[in-house]
Amino acid sequence: MAPLTIPGHRVVHLAETTSTNDVAREGLASGELSAGDVVVADRQSAGRGRRGRRWVTLPGRALAASVVVRVPPLPRPTGLAVLMAVAAARALDHCGARDIAIKWPNDLMQGEGKVGGLLIETVADDLAVVGLGVNLMAEPDDFASLDAPPLVPPTDAGLPADARDALAAAWVGQVDAVLAAVGTAAEDGWRREFRRRSWLTGRPLVARHRDTEVTGIVLDVTGDGDLLLADDVRLQGELVEILRVGTRPPPS
Repeated sequence: MAPLTIPGHRVVHLAETTSTNDVAREGLASGELSAGDVVVADRQSAGRGRRGRRWVTLPGRALAASVVVRVPPLPRPTGLAVLMAVAAARALDHCGARDIAIKWPNDLMQGEGKVGGLLIETVADDLAVVGLGVNLMAEPDDFASLDAPPLVPPTDAGLPADARDALAAAWVGQVDAVLAAVGTAAEDGWRREFRRRSWLTGRPLVARHRDTEVTGIVLDVTGDGDLLLADDVRLQGELVEILRVGTRPPPS
């Protein structure tokens, strides 16, 4: 297979590593990497998601990649997660995945299963590492040995294994596009798309917000990454942890 190339970006390709985010952060600290650089691994031994949750990378059948971004001026810290999630969903669309939704703030869903997710780690005031993990095509027993049941069951995007490089390139291209849109009239369209793709809307949930447990049905998400519940309850995105999510009730 030819080395992955992405115009305008330096790509570091590793056969195996703990986490592409770890490699990117360490490369920034040592000065070996800089904004725009991309790390891709065939296998991760310690992939992770938000709040330290484990992320399983299917060897040969998944994308594990990180890109270093220069963070543009945004009114809210959650804004970066909103925009990066839409960039990933659009990249999956481009490669032929269908009906990709976003489970607030940065999980990628297809039906009731999670096909992938993002992990964003701030490195400096103006730099962040954005990691993306996506299951392209799973085998029946791939998720049977998970240590603990995840919040939502893992699944795959139904893409062939050889779609990995195309997905990586499409994703980085979408990241470039959304960063260029910040501060322009086009930015609002990306934020509206986050709301349109919301997987949580209409579902009951239990969440922790400002150290208080909150129960309710999600009526909407905002372009800033907040959750809107009944009775004018607004859960600030930076302060929410989802504990449990229910199924969306059938139409009456």
